[in-house]
Order: sequence, then structure tokens, then C-alpha cells
Amino acid sequence: MNDSKKPCGSRVDRHEHIGKGCLGLEPFRRILNDRRFRGLPMLLETPKLDTAESRRRSDVDPLDRRNLQTLRRLMIQSPKTSASKR
Repeated sequence: MNDSKKPCGSRVDRHEHIGKGCLGLEPFRRILNDRRFRGLPMLLETPKLDTAESRRRSDVDPLDRRNLQTLRRLMIQSPKTSASKR
């Protein structure tokens, strides 16, 4: 999953952070809440922190963490999940 730096039809494949590009948040909200995509693995193709230190470390890229948080906020909680958090 990735947003796009360039508009549809530009023939340029440049990845952007979720919700920060030409697509915005709504397409991601729709995909994440569509039953047909439940349980399918998804891949983040967003910009990474590219420093010497980040390349040496093996933990999660901080920009991936931010994009995952954005995606998780877009997911609608099921009524069962919402009721258990009251």
C-alpha cells in the first residue's frame, strides 16, 4: 500500500506516505474496511528513513510505524470490539 506523489495517469510511480499524496485517506479507508480484503497480507511501499544508522538497525522503520498508525486509525471497529472497550 502506498499513496502517490503524482496523479493517476502521470505514468510516474513515486510512492508517498499514506494520506499525504494524490490519493488521500479515503481510498485506504475503503480498502481497509472492505470485507473482501480482510485477512489478506498487505505490503507498505512508502518512503523509508534512509540514514546510515537506520540501515544498521533491524527494528521497524519509524516512518513505517507512522504509516501503520495512520492505516489502523482508518479501520472501523466492529460492534463487538467497540462494546468490549466500554
